[in-house]
Amino acid sequence: MTEKAITNEQWHEDEKVWWNKYGHYMTFQWTLTPELNEALRSDMRDDYTDFLHKPSGSLLDIGCGGGWLSMHFAMKGMNVHGVDLSQEQINDANVLKEKHSLQNVSFECCDLVQWDCQKFEQGFDSVFVSAFLHHVPEDELQIIFDKIASVLKPGGRVYLYEPLCESAPGQGSPISRGVDFLYKAFVYVFSTLLPKHLGLYNEEYIQNVERGYQMCSPHERPVELDVLKKCCRDSFDIIEVKGRHLFSLGFAMHSMGLKETARAIYSKIAVVLYWADKCVFRLFRWSDFSQPKRFILCSVKLKRR
Repeated sequence: MTEKAITNEQWHEDEKVWWNKYGHYMTFQWTLTPELNEALRSDMRDDYTDFLHKPSGSLLDIGCGGGWLSMHFAMKGMNVHGVDLSQEQINDANVLKEKHSLQNVSFECCDLVQWDCQKFEQGFDSVFVSAFLHHVPEDELQIIFDKIASVLKPGGRVYLYEPLCESAPGQGSPISRGVDFLYKAFVYVFSTLLPKHLGLYNEEYIQNVERGYQMCSPHERPVELDVLKKCCRDSFDIIEVKGRHLFSLGFAMHSMGLKETARAIYSKIAVVLYWADKCVFRLFRWSDFSQPKRFILCSVKLKRR
């Protein structure tokens, strides 16, 4: 069944079923180890904290998953509300809330397209959207941005962390194409071929794969930058679009499915790849590496007019 052959209702149902089945394990992979998370996300964490944090302010965490980002801002004194489609992930978020004994954070399981947000009208100073938009049908993205605009105070800020692609990807320079080929080949050998042939996967990962798990949900795909700009044009100013992770995050997530000794080695390689990502994004535009099904994770800063 192709994406064009299904209704939006079926799209959402497919995503919901997948996340309720595999959401807990995906949260485990996405969160990484504390050391890996610090190495790969500390720069971005400092960036979104500076951009979104407002003492005693309020923040909406869209696609909150297991609640790790909600906790980050709640522990800094903001009043946080997290929403996610998956009840399994909301359950994980509530466990995290109880662990930290926080009263200034709440979680809600809902389909954001159907979400009744009238009670939150102009109620938030900031909004964080973490890897959520690329799970939504393209023709519903405008609904999401209209809802974000409605719950934000004038001048409020939005930080997106999403895989992006160019609507008409360019070929880049011969140098960037060569770098891309070598980089992609290295990652494929170490993240796919070696673990498979050397038996490096741990039992939990093997069991999830046997249940049908893949690291992508049924309909996720990168968001086209032109579509994003179109959705923003009536209510938001785009402050910045910045490449964050090319191959390093996917490699790090793969390493979470390895046996302990192999994971320790692969974690060090993931950190090296993160610095390679940073070098690549300094030498070339992130869009030079854009391909229709490639997940280049970028940060986007928006400001509500």
